[in-house]
Amino acid sequence: MFISPMGPPKTRANNDNDRRAKPFCHCWNQRAPMSWRQLNSCSCGEDKDCYEWNWEQAETSGPSWVVISDDQKQVTFHPFYSSGTAAVRGNMPLLHNYHYYWEVKMLTETYGTDIMVGVGTDKVNMADVQFKFTSLLGADGESYGLSYTGALRHDATVMRDAAGFCRGTIIGVRLDMWQGTLEFYINRKPQGVSFYNLRRHKALYPMVCSTAAQSSMRLTYAASWRASLLVDAARALAAAGARAALPPGLWYKLRAQFWLTLPNDGCALEDEDDSMQVEPLRLAPNVLSEILPSQYLNGFYVDNVDREYRVMVWE
Repeated sequence: MFISPMGPPKTRANNDNDRRAKPFCHCWNQRAPMSWRQLNSCSCGEDKDCYEWNWEQAETSGPSWVVISDDQKQVTFHPFYSSGTAAVRGNMPLLHNYHYYWEVKMLTETYGTDIMVGVGTDKVNMADVQFKFTSLLGADGESYGLSYTGALRHDATVMRDAAGFCRGTIIGVRLDMWQGTLEFYINRKPQGVSFYNLRRHKALYPMVCSTAAQSSMRLTYAASWRASLLVDAARALAAAGARAALPPGLWYKLRAQFWLTLPNDGCALEDEDDSMQVEPLRLAPNVLSEILPSQYLNGFYVDNVDREYRVMVWE
């Protein structure tokens, strides 16, 4: 199911500018020739040294299909020439009642029929398209994908609603298998929920595919959190913009484990003085009304105790 994020009307010029694919940092503005074997020359904060899964070596492989690095983080499609569509998936299933987020960085120029990032079930047949140029992710009801052109695809339906990506772009994928939603991030900026009802699948897998010769991506981050009150509380605190009122111990805990929820586009903040004194934070019920069960809506309290934290909800 598709949904287009609603927002205020934009002028044509502003809309075109928003949709233009951009790299994450200035390191990728220069377009000097570079071998696909030497693409790791930039590290501007994209690597967070957290990898709960890696790319799986494809069963169907050949000298012209796909190459996966020894650490299973970087994948190069069609290293010599392209004769169709190559795809790989993650080596860990994504199950119900977990929140998942991962990022890949596009290391080469984007061109050709399609280069895509998304998810799919184990029913996606990656071998049948080896000699066919196609947009694999979203070609049927078993997969969901974002194209470098900005097209969102599922069940052979296409909706253009994203900025797309280019060389140097960080593409984030946020899969909520508690509520069954899928959202993409471009350079750590959310693009809005694109797909719903993903809980109808028992398990999904991260997937990437490409038809472009010598196209390469690198997995830079992959983490998960079990659905819980703590995760929902982190979301509520981020939505409230409550950084200034949070105890340092709680802020560091959230930044370390739930950095995606924090109101700083996911980038790490500079360390601050641990001795800062703050008052406990109390959030109004309407802040949490959309994410917590009704019996928890009368109050929310965070208290700093011996540099630790506790979250208390009462009726």
